Amino acid sequence: MKKVLSLCLAAALALSLAACKNEPESYPVEVVGPERTSAPVPTADPEASASPQPGWVVAPRTDIDIQKSLADYAKPQVTQLAQQDQLAFFLQNDKIGVIDLDGTVRIPAEKDVHWCDVCGITNSDESEIYEQDGTVVGSGGHGLASGTLYYDVNSKKVYAEDMGWLYSWEEIQASTNQPFIADAVSITPKEGAGGPDDTYISATDTPVDVSEVQGKIIIMPDGTALDGVVYEDVTSASEGLFAAKMAGLWGFVNATTGQQAVPFVYEAVRPFNESLAAVKTATGWGYINTSGAEQTVMTFENAQSASGGKAWVKTADGWGVALLSDWKA
Repeated sequence: MKKVLSLCLAAALALSLAACKNEPESYPVEVVGPERTSAPVPTADPEASASPQPGWVVAPRTDIDIQKSLADYAKPQVTQLAQQDQLAFFLQNDKIGVIDLDGTVRIPAEKDVHWCDVCGITNSDESEIYEQDGTVVGSGGHGLASGTLYYDVNSKKVYAEDMGWLYSWEEIQASTNQPFIADAVSITPKEGAGGPDDTYISATDTPVDVSEVQGKIIIMPDGTALDGVVYEDVTSASEGLFAAKMAGLWGFVNATTGQQAVPFVYEAVRPFNESLAAVKTATGWGYINTSGAEQTVMTFENAQSASGGKAWVKTADGWGVALLSDWKA
């Protein structure tokens, strides 16, 4: 029979301690202080026009590929990133840097950074954590959380898996005041006594079979399902709305009631930020409000989350920062 590990899993749940991507071992974040290393000197856009065209804050350019707005991430636990919504990851020469909505490179691509929910912006080997101006404020490398959250569609209970053991939500006593997402599975008793490689329910030492993941389900803080609907996919809530996928299309559901807030009609979506969400229709990308009304043209080749009425969008001329008020529907 397997030995039950201490229930430190609650602190490592994907609710708050999602991982840095590179290191499977877990160890604390070491913050450098009080001294900080200086930030890289911000660099101006080498290809941007000095006088952008009408409708553009930064004219389209072809030498970078915008990957994701940092507005899509929850605030990290270590760094402040007061201007997080203004920043985006960009790809250049196969490496990732950070650029703002004025076209200024905050962290050069040669640093090859990525996102960690604990650290925020950290470099490829996790030896540096960055503030929004590129200042190095510590080192990362705390590693991956080991647990997975399951919702058993049979018992309608939430379990956290750790090292082959399933701990019930009551047993974990995790503290959260926000709805969260779990993998919907079917958990059934296994015939026979079980072996060292089997999965067990901790309180009963019962060996069980866990089915393939059937989809995603939204769970309330008390461990009950929000609406009982198993979606094809769900992303974290933003501004009270979960982005969810059904029948191959995306829409938004209310994070409190589970009611549909925006119809499931989009090919792809970004989270809401400042009451706008980038969505993809048959004609292209554009922006809607929380009621689903189109706020801009829907013809961009790609689009990232907006902040302050501006957003990185892609046209045939490349990625630029659009002044969305000039692109009304």
